[in-house]
Amino acid sequence: MAFGVPESTIEEIKARTDIADLISSYGIQLRRTSGGYMACCPFHHEKTPSFHIQPDKGFYHCFGCGESGDCIKFVQKQEGMSFIEAVKKLAAGCGITVEEKEDPQAGQRKRLLALHSQLADFFRRCLLQSKEAEPARAYLASRALPDAIVAQFKIGYAPLSANAMRTWAKKYGFTDEDLVAAGVLLPPKFEGGSWYNRFGGRLMFTITDRQDRAIAFSGRILTNDKKKAKYVNSPETILFKKSNVLFALAHAAPCIVKSPRREAIVCEGQIDVIRCHACGFPVAVASQGTAFTEEHVRILKKCADSVVLVFDGDGAGQKAAVRTGGEFLAAGVPVRVATLPEGEDPDSFLRTQGPEAFRARLDAAESVTSFQVRSLLAKEAKPYSVRTVSEVSRAALETIAKCSSAVMRATLIGEAATLLGVPPAALQEDFLKVSADVKHKPPPPEPVVSDEPFEEPSAEPAPAVPLAGEDASSPTVNPPPTTEMALCEFLMEHERDAARETLVALVADYLPDAVLVHPFTRAFVGAWRTGEADGTDAITALRNDLPPEMCVWLDHILLTEEKSAASELSPEKILQDFLRKLWMEAVRRCQGELPAESTPENDMARLRYSTLIRKLQRGAWNAACGLMCAATLGRQPLS
Repeated sequence: MAFGVPESTIEEIKARTDIADLISSYGIQLRRTSGGYMACCPFHHEKTPSFHIQPDKGFYHCFGCGESGDCIKFVQKQEGMSFIEAVKKLAAGCGITVEEKEDPQAGQRKRLLALHSQLADFFRRCLLQSKEAEPARAYLASRALPDAIVAQFKIGYAPLSANAMRTWAKKYGFTDEDLVAAGVLLPPKFEGGSWYNRFGGRLMFTITDRQDRAIAFSGRILTNDKKKAKYVNSPETILFKKSNVLFALAHAAPCIVKSPRREAIVCEGQIDVIRCHACGFPVAVASQGTAFTEEHVRILKKCADSVVLVFDGDGAGQKAAVRTGGEFLAAGVPVRVATLPEGEDPDSFLRTQGPEAFRARLDAAESVTSFQVRSLLAKEAKPYSVRTVSEVSRAALETIAKCSSAVMRATLIGEAATLLGVPPAALQEDFLKVSADVKHKPPPPEPVVSDEPFEEPSAEPAPAVPLAGEDASSPTVNPPPTTEMALCEFLMEHERDAARETLVALVADYLPDAVLVHPFTRAFVGAWRTGEADGTDAITALRNDLPPEMCVWLDHILLTEEKSAASELSPEKILQDFLRKLWMEAVRRCQGELPAESTPENDMARLRYSTLIRKLQRGAWNAACGLMCAATLGRQPLS
């Protein structure tokens, strides 16, 4: 990605581009006028032309919807492109070479793009030709996905063996380091250890950028192994940032801008999106394994004027629809929600009911506020009791408060009032109070939404070991608590992570030894701190300092396959969650040590601990870490 294009080049592109010819090349009929041309606006529906083009100024303006701009802006709007993408397209059309400012990562970026392109082709060949890929072919056959769609979305299969991947890479001029940089392989965690194949034995979905270039992968498990994540995504790289990627946007964007309403369909999962495209709904996209964010909305807004959400028909899908709808309202994008029967998703509904029934659901989609109110009322035994109306109206008004458009807010308040059977004026009065509360409310922890539900691998407990000199029938040493062992595995996984400086700072600030209860995990975290501080391999050296009965836990950590790869949170967010949980466990231990006798002092201490636990659990990170700091400094009775 270039840092920019010289202004002189941009001006030359504008000078060489005839904006009237450009606009007519998109099939828009122009009518000559004394000052230029007129046409029906391509950005909104109208019967009387109000779209004016002035070739001498290289400018267009619609007096109907207010859209205006130059040739670059037109291409951006018409094709859903970024500024740089539109500049490059116009430059190619008028024979101008775009000399971009230097990108220090350009070489690495180019090599990674080449690697991902070759990998996508390799996974495709494996799917079509490998005997090992028979379960993948059977799975695709069971989902009745047409071969043309499988090819269009570059679906493939990753071989089980890490050595097979390394052999392939060597043949095509790539190194082990290239595969590690792409997140396909993980190097051995100790000398003589095995390479880890992140995607081995999985059905592979190719993730592409806006130009349909492969930049990452998502792998689906083909077995019923509950210890493994159902879906695993590539880690973030210089090519792939989850918050900047929408699955299938390269295919959907041109269709969205040409559709009558410029309306996009937003689904939850990749299979849902692929099914939509296969059944004649090529405007579908999905976020890449995370909740829909403000950045996703900004990207989609470039090509879509409105959105319809089609999420799963269960409770989680309903909550995700309301949350995602709020993001679009905040950006001023009209958003509707199409409902599906409980237990159905777009893939299953289209397969069983067909495109016409799905189209009927889209046509019947309602505003996110109406959807939210109806969904909440349907869960209540007495939907129009004072309590229910009060709670539902409050929830709906909190969603409406996110809306940036005054007209949309007024419309949504009116819809909510009608459904709740209350006067709009009363709801408007409550809205002013709710809106003020929302503005001062701290942001909630960042939600994570599954791609299709991500299933974290079930944590294997650390092995209990006999004491030195005892036989197997003797009492065993209690293993560390599950959370503490999981923390150690996480720290080991991310010892080479780009975010390790942030992780080191979090551990230093918020993880005193007093929070950890087991001597092994205290020793491990201490060694990890030392290794990060002086660059030594303190974890390996730790073996010499541990009692023999504890070395088995160190081996367990070193040999455990990566688990957090399936998580869609950043390493920083994952560590923050670990710290919250460890602190809550520490506070509960202190609470449990209080005398059972009910006295004012004991009861007050129990209440203080309970309040602290709730704040640690529910508060935003900035508030929670402040409590951790206070406790570390001795201002809370944790020890």
